[in-house]
Amino acid sequence: MGQKILVAEDDAILREILMSKLTSAGYVALVAEDGAKALEIIKSDKPALILLDILIPIKNGLEVLEEMNQDPVLKLIPVIALSNSDDAEQIKKARALGARDFLIKAIFDSSDVLEKVAQVLRAGTSAIPAIPPTVVAPTPTSAPLTTPTAVAAAIATGSAEVPGARKSILIIEDDRFLREIAGQKLEAEGFAVMSATNGKEALEILATKARPNIIVLDLILPGMSGYEILEKVKQDVNLKDIPVLILSNLGQEEDIDKAKKLGATDYLVKAHFSFAEIIKKIREIVG
Repeated sequence: MGQKILVAEDDAILREILMSKLTSAGYVALVAEDGAKALEIIKSDKPALILLDILIPIKNGLEVLEEMNQDPVLKLIPVIALSNSDDAEQIKKARALGARDFLIKAIFDSSDVLEKVAQVLRAGTSAIPAIPPTVVAPTPTSAPLTTPTAVAAAIATGSAEVPGARKSILIIEDDRFLREIAGQKLEAEGFAVMSATNGKEALEILATKARPNIIVLDLILPGMSGYEILEKVKQDVNLKDIPVLILSNLGQEEDIDKAKKLGATDYLVKAHFSFAEIIKKIREIVG
């Protein structure tokens, strides 16, 4: 049996992604949605390594690290901190409390996580044996995301033998890790996937006449916000009928109301839904 890795993360999507990646690489993935639960698991299971979100409820990641440091055994368990922020002070605090590494969610991808986990475990400590190199299986790769040109050609020809003949999705998301995994999951479900990291890229893709069957849109994006993109799509006579599913960390009622008034078909808060539930919602919308 592989070594136990605890994923302490309150975002359901990211938690599912990390669990899947770790399991496929031969590890045993344990999960906690908050810091209090994480500490329970740390004390009872003593995992070989912890992937610890800094901003988790009840007890945040720094508080978890502080409590671990008070125990001579628990303080030896290596921790890789995860955060949405690249705040230098936060990174400094996490490292001072013993975090071996610090990953910024918006810029790391799945291979980064597995490499960091293997690297930290190989370094080991006197109390925690390093993982044998043979345990970590290669990260499975997926076919590249379908290009706008390929999708446009497929839509024009209506051929069922090319990827674009499938239901097509445009994902507008600046989080590299989430974008990559969402693309892999959706491709595996039979969708043709295009992706954009910002509004400019998204509107350029839509201008190619590669009309997707649905747009999955984050709201917090660099440059142009998701609200602005949604407004432009719904004001364009050629695009306004495309359903738009909002997938965002923003969960206030006013955020949801604003998106729906601008024409969003539905609104999902990232932390509350698994990938399976998101895919189910997409299928309900596109048929």
